[in-house]
Amino acid sequence: MQRVLARLEQRLAGAGSSSGQADQEIPVLVFRKGGSVVRGGPPLPYYPKAADSAEPPASQFAAADALEFRENRYAEAIRALRPMAESKDPALRAACLMRMARIFRKAGDAAASLESYRRLAELGPAAVGGLPAGLVGRQGAALLSEETGQAGQLRQEAELLARDLEQGRWILTRATYDLQLEQLHRWLPERKEASGQAARKALAKAAEVAWTRWRESPEGALPQRMTLMEEQRPVLVLARATPEQLTLMLAGAGFLESSWLEESRRAGARSSVEFALSDAEGRRVLGRTDAPLANQSVRTAASTGLPWTVHAISVVDGSTSWLPGRSRLLLTAVLMMVVLVLGAGYLARRAISRELSVSRLQADFVASVSHEFRTPLTTMRQLSEMLVQGRVSSEERRAQFFSILLRESDRLHRLVDGLLQFGQMEAGQMPVRFEPVDPARLVEEVAGEFRDVAGQSGHQLIVETGGALPAVRGDREALGRVLWNLLDNAVKYSPGTPTVWVEARAEGGDVAIRVRDRGVGIPPAEQERIFSKFVRGVASKEAAIPGTGVGLAMARQIVEAHGGRITVESELGEGSVFAVVLPAGE
Repeated sequence: MQRVLARLEQRLAGAGSSSGQADQEIPVLVFRKGGSVVRGGPPLPYYPKAADSAEPPASQFAAADALEFRENRYAEAIRALRPMAESKDPALRAACLMRMARIFRKAGDAAASLESYRRLAELGPAAVGGLPAGLVGRQGAALLSEETGQAGQLRQEAELLARDLEQGRWILTRATYDLQLEQLHRWLPERKEASGQAARKALAKAAEVAWTRWRESPEGALPQRMTLMEEQRPVLVLARATPEQLTLMLAGAGFLESSWLEESRRAGARSSVEFALSDAEGRRVLGRTDAPLANQSVRTAASTGLPWTVHAISVVDGSTSWLPGRSRLLLTAVLMMVVLVLGAGYLARRAISRELSVSRLQADFVASVSHEFRTPLTTMRQLSEMLVQGRVSSEERRAQFFSILLRESDRLHRLVDGLLQFGQMEAGQMPVRFEPVDPARLVEEVAGEFRDVAGQSGHQLIVETGGALPAVRGDREALGRVLWNLLDNAVKYSPGTPTVWVEARAEGGDVAIRVRDRGVGIPPAEQERIFSKFVRGVASKEAAIPGTGVGLAMARQIVEAHGGRITVESELGEGSVFAVVLPAGE
């Protein structure tokens, strides 16, 4: 182990010099105070900081920008940019292609705009607006395909973007990487994470931790050897740190396994010994460390000079020899007693199984809410960072960013407001203010407010109120929240059908409000459970459709507080109809 570690540190010393060669088996990163980032070996999904890349001054494009923004003379602006778009300077060429793609898009020439974005995507490390030109090109082509309704083309462009992210083509920060993943989950909801991506994310997080410690150290100091547990995976970090430069080498569990454990197993096979590693906090790094201490020979990091504790474990016939002879009889007797205790505790287990089920549902709820918060917060963080750092190239782009920030803020407000109201209802503290409510007017008002939200995903609402309807006695705000929730679910669960119908009808002495979609549908076994708190359908989890699992539970409580009922009729692949039936009369 010491020999392998010494060889790695020798490579690390070479990687930190201008003439050194990086290891090709494990990632090597070099950070300099001046801002440059050098990487070698297998790429990572993201890095602690992005590589600084000079961009041409905006004054070079003053004439073309004036033709585009002030005079709307798009053809002349394109002619002014074309010579620079053929420049040998990648940064100048990238800035021109980005502007040309934008101008073609404004002019309605989607084909020319797509071609410009694709040329931009092929550029190297040049930067546009603080982001890699290739990333801007890939994302621009996908957004243009989505905007023009080209579903097949959008999928093709999104697959290219996903491939480049998985291959680590660009040096991205974590915020930028997470934002791209959120976008890809929207475009390709069924796409699974590539094999080995979780291990690479663990390496990236370890690099982020080490870089942060180096930046926060007054002397720029860092331990030469560290073992970090990221994503529940061990990462060996070898570091050479000075106030001006940090060089890191990151070895994951796979490398440790192939470099050390395989060789130790071959040696140990001749002497019935297995080897394992644990970190300074006793957490397992490699191998099995749970054998009794009587069967282990342990050497701590202080005595070996390694970054781990080494365990040599005695085994017999390929299994750990825990207890010999008479002790095995005692262990057998103990095991029999355990079996009897487990049998006697079966009824107790059934009694608490319901509580365990609720706990699991609550855990799913926390995970769902965390995801719902992370999506808008990630977007807001990146856009705010770009605005604060002045990396927005035009007032039009700035206005677009402010619009996105406002939309995401509204989304967070609705989410927080809904969770607070659900908490009040659970505690029995939410007052219901009854008054005469016109159901037709209520449907028209809520549908009118929701149309902007539906339009963002390409959906349209068709409203039918069936003329004058009798009033109902209810809380206008609470009933509006029920209808909004049903409309929001109809849009989310019908991605392939752009139309959602809502109608209000008088039926005997009741008023029925129905929301109908032609979406994925709900299995019969789930149609009653979805009205329970924290419960989400299997289809929503598999398709990564956002939600918290409290909307329909809150809707049922509100409707029942009004003396009404809420029902669902659905078939898989045919869509769903949710009906809210309220008693008529004031």
